[in-house]
Amino acid sequence: MAKTTSKRKQTRNFLQSGQLKSQIEARHKKRAFEQKKKGRDAKRNKGVLPAHQRPEEDDDVKEEKAFEEVKKRKQEQQEDEDEDEELDVDDVLGAAGLGGGDDASGSEDGGDDGDDLEDDDLSGLSDDEDVGAANPMVDMQALAEKDPAFYKFLQENDPDLLKFDADATGDVDTSDDEDEDEEEDTAATKKGKKAKKGKDVKGKGKENVLTKEMLRGWQKEILETRSLRAFRKLLIAFRSASSAGSDPETADEDRERIQIHDPKLFRKVILTTLKYTPLVLGSFVPYKEVNGKFKLSTNSKQYAIAQRLLKSYFVSLHALLASVSSQSDIPSYAVTESANLVPWIVGNRKIARGWVKMLIDVYESASDEVRVQAFAALRKLAIAADHSLRESIMKGVYATLLGSSRQTSAYTLPAIELMKFLASELFLLSGKQESDLAYQLAFSYIRSLAILLRKGVKDASKEAYKNVYNWQFVHAIDFWSMVLATAGDKQRVAEQGESPLQHLVYPLVQVALGAIRLVPTSRYYPLRFRLVRSLLRLVQRCGTFIPLAASLFEILDSPELTRRSKPSTLKPLDWDYYLKCPTAYQRTRVYADALADELVYLLTEYYGALATSVAFPELVLPAIVALRRHAKKATSGKVATQMKQLVERLEANTRWIEQKRENVEFGPNKRDKVDRFLANEEIDKTPMGTHIKLQRKLREAKKATMERALHQGEDI
Repeated sequence: MAKTTSKRKQTRNFLQSGQLKSQIEARHKKRAFEQKKKGRDAKRNKGVLPAHQRPEEDDDVKEEKAFEEVKKRKQEQQEDEDEDEELDVDDVLGAAGLGGGDDASGSEDGGDDGDDLEDDDLSGLSDDEDVGAANPMVDMQALAEKDPAFYKFLQENDPDLLKFDADATGDVDTSDDEDEDEEEDTAATKKGKKAKKGKDVKGKGKENVLTKEMLRGWQKEILETRSLRAFRKLLIAFRSASSAGSDPETADEDRERIQIHDPKLFRKVILTTLKYTPLVLGSFVPYKEVNGKFKLSTNSKQYAIAQRLLKSYFVSLHALLASVSSQSDIPSYAVTESANLVPWIVGNRKIARGWVKMLIDVYESASDEVRVQAFAALRKLAIAADHSLRESIMKGVYATLLGSSRQTSAYTLPAIELMKFLASELFLLSGKQESDLAYQLAFSYIRSLAILLRKGVKDASKEAYKNVYNWQFVHAIDFWSMVLATAGDKQRVAEQGESPLQHLVYPLVQVALGAIRLVPTSRYYPLRFRLVRSLLRLVQRCGTFIPLAASLFEILDSPELTRRSKPSTLKPLDWDYYLKCPTAYQRTRVYADALADELVYLLTEYYGALATSVAFPELVLPAIVALRRHAKKATSGKVATQMKQLVERLEANTRWIEQKRENVEFGPNKRDKVDRFLANEEIDKTPMGTHIKLQRKLREAKKATMERALHQGEDI
């Protein structure tokens, strides 16, 4: 007997020590290993064990499974009892759901798993989570000072909401639908939990009609007490408005819907939701901003509730942008207001990635105004985000740019140029982490361009040439020249220091020069001019010397400028919209004159960028000799005149530099002093600078004339 009592004590002590679970897990692991070993042996012997030889479960395992099942059954019974008590409390607080008889705690069949962006999350929040008790009626004067834009919005849309009665704080106007909800909640409480759940299932899909009084009541509740109950109703109305164009048969029948018949009320619901959402979340989960980074408590219950509200908000916002016309002002307003939600988005990777995808779609297809606003939102998120999300944003913007530049014409080029300018700003964010990430991405993308060029040189096939001589390749070169030119700008480097991106100038220049020499025929001179202009940006902004004169002087020896051209009545050729000369323009006087104009202009820009260099006389000597020789052989008087004018300006700037060099007391080996020579001299005041200003004005006037002729042709 004593022996049995001792064993019982040992068993009880063993169970209380908590070692049972670890022992069972150890047995399971050992048994799994043995079974795995037996399976390998059986497979190796190409045989299957008989049924009587297969391993069976141990008696201890069977007892443990039975014990766990009984324990689970008791926990479910206890949770059901606790749920009944919680339902009664929620009914007293008026949190029985947003629709007639919806269960505030969520039904067993429609529980939220925390991942789906479904609006059933809204019905799982109760009024005891409102911040009205801790936040009394808003001081309108403080609101006007803190958020003047929102105060102006209230003045324009709902001036009556600004006229609060200080004694009536917390007294919220109730509408008919709220009274009906209370009656249904009371009846559901009397019938019990099972009857209430049955009523919830039957009541789903019920639709209410939104009125101005209902919307006004929600607005007043939100402003006075920051009521989450009113805000949830507003989100449901917003969901119904955003899905108004969807097929009702394909809509989710288990969701509550609110009918909106008045178009003005439809617009008002959308604008109110977009404007009030940052206000509610800012009161519910406050944050602090430090250098573009946002700090807020992510471990609180309020933060979890805010994330569930954001899920519903962004699902509706995505449906709204997919249904409304791009010509309306709603996309612009939606993108601008959603950018104010970055503090709460940046901590939720799923919501953030969905929002980035939505903004990139807008960035690709919307108008210029909305495109700029979408980029501003992406930039704000990139600054606040971590390394992974920032990389996704940069890659998405760059991929969108290349996808949009596949076809370039007079109608798409302005949008592409705007996208390149905006995307370059994203790769130039200040900060060590941002610069390192931009360098890694730029290196990989420039390397991919070099791989395409190497394949074209190695294969020498038509398909390999097409991989280089296309709009995407050319726009990519131009984009990275824009990024590197801004990163290596002399003034920027003096203020912020050297950027890692400056080390990528050399590989980019080599890729561009290799692309120019890949197919050196006269038909691809338009592509050569575009690549030369991209490299010229680096010369002007960074002061980097790039031997572009050789690529331009080759055009002087082309048949178009050395032989007589056939007359033509074609309109002047605009280089911006072509990479290859059209067949109709080949060997014509129009093409020859356009080549000469563009050649002289690019030479003027190139030597103008070097106008203050101490070596300018030596740099322009080959150009002066070549231009004089070709001016004598030119078949067009206009071309000869342009070349002679350029030679005169080059000689004048040479004499000016020689005068400045008379007082120099250092040699070419003093690199620091060579770089500081005429560093403070403005290029516009040099002989070449004045000539460039005149040529730019003439070029702008000519381009404006061509654009007017293009639009007149469209009208005809």
